Amino acid sequence: MNLWLSILILTLVAALICFFPLLLKAKKSTSVKRDDLNKAFYFERLKELEIDENQGLLENTKQLKLELQQSLLEDIPQQAESTFLSEKNYGKLWFVSGFLALAILSGAAYFAVGSWQSEIMLEKTAEKLPYFYERIKSETTNPLDEAEMQQFATALRVDLQKNPNNAKNWWLLGQLGMNLQQPRMALDSFARANKLEPDNNQYKLGYARVLMFSEDTTDKLKGNNLLREVIREDHSNIEALSLLAFSYFETEDYKMAAVTWAMMLKLLPKDDPRAPIIERSIRSARDALEGQEQEKHQQVIPNKEN
Repeated sequence: MNLWLSILILTLVAALICFFPLLLKAKKSTSVKRDDLNKAFYFERLKELEIDENQGLLENTKQLKLELQQSLLEDIPQQAESTFLSEKNYGKLWFVSGFLALAILSGAAYFAVGSWQSEIMLEKTAEKLPYFYERIKSETTNPLDEAEMQQFATALRVDLQKNPNNAKNWWLLGQLGMNLQQPRMALDSFARANKLEPDNNQYKLGYARVLMFSEDTTDKLKGNNLLREVIREDHSNIEALSLLAFSYFETEDYKMAAVTWAMMLKLLPKDDPRAPIIERSIRSARDALEGQEQEKHQQVIPNKEN
C-alpha cells in the first residue's frame, strides 16, 4: 500500500512540474485579450461620439461617455470571463490527460524493469527460513551446498532487516559468511552478534576467530584479547584453545603452542577423531622449536669464537 501511495505522489509531483504551465497560460493569455478588447471597444465608440458631437448631433456628450464606460465594463468582462473559463477548462483537461499518461507510462516502466519482482523473490526466500533452521540440524551428515547457503544467507538478511536485534541470526549469518568465503560479511555479522550479547562466549569466539585471521594487526590484537576472555571464563573450551595454539604457532612461539595443544589432548576423549591431528600438531611444534633452538645456538657459537 505504501509503495503504490508513493508512486501516486511522485507521479503527481512530476505532472505538476511538467504540466503546471498549462494552467497558467490560459489565465495570462485571457487577461491580455480582455484588456485589448476593452481598449478597442472603448476608443472606437469614443471616436464615434466625438464625431457626432462635432456635427452637433449630440447634446449630452458627457452622460453618453459615462454610460459607454459603464456598458463596456459590464459587457466585455462577461465575454472575456467566458473565454477565460473555456481556455482554463482546456488547460485543466490537458493537465489531467498529461497526468494520466505519465501515470500509465511510469506504471508500465516499473512493472517492466522495476524491483518488485526482486522484492517478491526476497520475500519468498525469507519464508523458507524455518526450513533452513531444520536443515542445519543435519549439517554434519548432510551439509548445505553453496546454493542453499546463499539462499539461507539471503533469508537471514531479509529477516534481520525486520528484526535487527536477533543475535543468533547475526551469528548464523557470520557462519555462512565464513563458509561462503565472504570475510567482510562474517566480520560484520559476528561483530553485531557480539555487541548484542557480549557475554555469549560462542558469539565472542566467532568474532575472535575472524579478527585473528585478519591481516590488520589491530584486528589480530583485538581477536587475541577476546579469545583470552573466553579462555578465562571457560578453561576447557576446545575451540578457544585450538585458536590460541594456532596463534602461538603463527607467531613462532612453538613452546606455548605445543603446551596448549597438549592441554587440548588431555581434555579430549581417547577415541576422539581430533586426537591424531592434535598429536601431529604437537610434534610439528616441537620440531619447529628444536630447529629454532639450533638456529639460536649456531648464532651464539660464531659470536664466541670471534
